Amino acid sequence: MACVYPSGEEARLHHDWAVQQWAWARRLPVPEPLACTPRVIVSADLGDRGLDGVLRGEGTSALPAVLQCLKAFQDCPREDVPNPPFDAALFRRELEGFTTFLDPRAAADAAVNAFLDHLSQRLVQHPYRITHRDFHANNLLLHQGRVHAVDFQDLRNGPDTYDLVSLLRERAGGEAVEDEARWCREAAQLLRWESGWWDRHLECACQRGLKVLGTFLRLGRGGQPCYLRYVPSAAHKTRQALAEVGAPRVLVDGVASFADARAYNGSGEEPRNHVRQPWTS
Repeated sequence: MACVYPSGEEARLHHDWAVQQWAWARRLPVPEPLACTPRVIVSADLGDRGLDGVLRGEGTSALPAVLQCLKAFQDCPREDVPNPPFDAALFRRELEGFTTFLDPRAAADAAVNAFLDHLSQRLVQHPYRITHRDFHANNLLLHQGRVHAVDFQDLRNGPDTYDLVSLLRERAGGEAVEDEARWCREAAQLLRWESGWWDRHLECACQRGLKVLGTFLRLGRGGQPCYLRYVPSAAHKTRQALAEVGAPRVLVDGVASFADARAYNGSGEEPRNHVRQPWTS
């Protein structure tokens, strides 16, 4: 499997190659790095049986293997990780991607900004483990009975429940996994999480949910409409998490305005006459 980098991306290539070598040396479930040239990284081919297709076609039977993959990341020693850990400033910057899509009154609302500031500070108080950082079904491959992760070059130390939020709430995981609480309990036991993990899971669900909503909307409205198909599910789950942690009503309602699947057609494109729902306060 070859990953070709465009001209001018040599620094990113060298960084990604270093992260892959670091992960492989620690026996993380990632593709074996085989060769690196000035423009290409060559890795072992793990096939094309993605977890997104498995979840949609076979249900949740593969999730125990996914949790074993997650366990490998969480059990990995946290020293010398080649990327800096999550900090409150990074969490807060990630939230700006969604607030650009809010009504200006809500984006400027003092209670909303105070909540987002507090949420970012709360997350850095969680127990930290190695996080993949984008542990959703589209980045997981089922190969010879094991689940392997790709697109892991941004791995770093972060909240213990962070990757499980990605798995159970985003894209195919968010659409196919109905009993989220069950798989959270399975993960908590397998990964030996400290008490209070459900509250931490909800806090991560708020931050990560808002972050990915901003990403889906930016990409979807910027020429890649396939991402818009994920918006209603992500918005619905994020609204629920925000309501459970007591987020300001104007933010909860704003997220809910993106949760109407009727606003998107089958291809994921927004209809020409789509008007975003009005805000309520």
